[in-house]
Amino acid sequence: SFYRANVTGGAKGFADSLITMVKKLPGAFPDLFAMAYSPSDISANFDKGLVSLPMGMENGAPIEDDIANVKYFFERGIRYVTLTHAKDNLICDSSYDTTHTWNGLSPFGEEVVAEMNKLGIMVDISHVSDSAFFDVIKIAKAPVIASHSSCRKYTPGFERNMADDLILALGDNGGVIHNKLNLL
Repeated sequence: SFYRANVTGGAKGFADSLITMVKKLPGAFPDLFAMAYSPSDISANFDKGLVSLPMGMENGAPIEDDIANVKYFFERGIRYVTLTHAKDNLICDSSYDTTHTWNGLSPFGEEVVAEMNKLGIMVDISHVSDSAFFDVIKIAKAPVIASHSSCRKYTPGFERNMADDLILALGDNGGVIHNKLNLL
């Protein structure tokens, strides 16, 4: 099962291969691309006429069951992590999954959010269940982001998008939402 795959491996290796692939682009095309690990990197790259390549991870599954992997991925250049995607994982429940494995954020997920805050990795709540969102908001020490979410008002019953109370709580947290139309 997907849940078991998160414990036994595979996701970390796949994420590593994607990170390695992205990091090869500036070497192959030095006049076009440069890695970006901070806003100042993006500004410097822009001034040089280069396309910045900041990295994020769409699904925290590659963290697997080892809190040290949060730092590992930070050191590899990851600067935001969407905590889950289509299925519940070891961190939290997905808005798509009806299993509700943790009824929100898992105990390990609480550690992951704290470690992300400590290292400066943005916590992305796109795709999480409502209960996971509120658990994150309760413990986050830094503003969280919804990097690719929309307003649920326009897609009733589609939990992947954010209801008004979630958007207000996100604002109270100092976080931001990148609103786009998510119909699927």
